[in-house]
Amino acid sequence: MGGMRVILKQDIPALGRAGTIVEVSKGYGRNYLLPKGLAVPATPSNEKQFLYLQKVRSDKLLREKSEAEAFA
Repeated sequence: MGGMRVILKQDIPALGRAGTIVEVSKGYGRNYLLPKGLAVPATPSNEKQFLYLQKVRSDKLLREKSEAEAFA
Protein backbone atom coordinates (compact mmCIF):
# COMPACT_ATOMS: atom_id res chain seq x y z
CA MET A 1 0.00 0.00 0.00
CA GLY A 2 1.97 2.92 -1.28
CA GLY A 3 1.13 6.54 -1.35
CA MET A 4 0.68 8.89 -4.22
CA ARG A 5 2.79 11.78 -5.41
CA VAL A 6 1.09 15.14 -5.78
CA ILE A 7 2.18 18.66 -6.67
CA LEU A 8 0.90 21.21 -4.19
CA LYS A 9 -0.93 24.18 -5.70
CA GLN A 10 -1.04 26.08 -2.39
CA ASP A 11 1.07 26.21 0.75
CA ILE A 12 -0.15 23.62 3.25
CA PRO A 13 1.53 24.10 6.65
CA ALA A 14 1.85 20.44 7.64
CA LEU A 15 2.80 19.30 4.13
CA GLY A 16 4.84 21.81 2.16
CA ARG A 17 4.97 24.90 -0.03
CA ALA A 18 3.15 25.47 -3.30
CA GLY A 19 4.93 23.90 -6.26
CA THR A 20 6.59 21.12 -4.30
CA ILE A 21 6.10 17.45 -5.00
CA VAL A 22 5.14 15.45 -1.92
CA GLU A 23 4.18 11.87 -1.17
CA VAL A 24 0.85 11.51 0.61
CA SER A 25 -1.45 8.60 1.37
CA LYS A 26 -3.79 7.69 -1.46
CA GLY A 27 -6.86 8.45 0.64
CA TYR A 28 -5.63 11.89 1.71
CA GLY A 29 -4.71 12.81 -1.84
CA ARG A 30 -7.78 11.41 -3.54
CA ASN A 31 -10.38 12.41 -0.93
CA TYR A 32 -9.07 15.77 0.30
CA LEU A 33 -6.26 17.42 -1.69
CA LEU A 34 -7.46 16.75 -5.23
CA PRO A 35 -11.20 17.55 -4.77
CA LYS A 36 -10.42 20.81 -2.95
CA GLY A 37 -8.00 21.87 -5.71
CA LEU A 38 -5.06 22.01 -3.31
CA ALA A 39 -2.94 19.64 -5.40
CA VAL A 40 -2.70 17.86 -8.73
CA PRO A 41 -1.37 14.36 -9.40
CA ALA A 42 2.37 14.35 -10.06
CA THR A 43 2.19 12.90 -13.56
CA PRO A 44 5.14 13.51 -15.88
CA SER A 45 3.17 16.08 -17.89
CA ASN A 46 2.03 17.95 -14.74
CA GLU A 47 5.59 17.96 -13.39
CA LYS A 48 6.86 19.36 -16.69
CA GLN A 49 4.17 22.06 -16.72
CA PHE A 50 4.88 23.11 -13.12
CA LEU A 51 8.63 23.27 -13.76
CA TYR A 52 7.95 25.51 -16.75
CA LEU A 53 5.63 27.78 -14.73
CA GLN A 54 8.21 28.05 -11.93
CA LYS A 55 10.86 29.06 -14.47
CA VAL A 56 8.56 31.70 -15.97
CA ARG A 57 7.79 33.10 -12.51
CA SER A 58 11.45 33.23 -11.48
CA ASP A 59 12.42 34.89 -14.78
CA LYS A 60 9.69 37.50 -14.24
CA LEU A 61 10.88 38.17 -10.67
CA LEU A 62 14.49 38.56 -11.83
CA ARG A 63 13.41 40.93 -14.61
CA GLU A 64 11.33 43.04 -12.19
CA LYS A 65 14.19 43.15 -9.70
CA SER A 66 16.70 44.30 -12.32
CA GLU A 67 14.25 46.96 -13.56
CA ALA A 68 13.73 48.21 -10.00
CA GLU A 69 17.48 48.35 -9.41
CA ALA A 70 17.99 50.23 -12.67
CA PHE A 71 15.26 52.70 -11.69
CA ALA A 72 16.81 53.28 -8.25
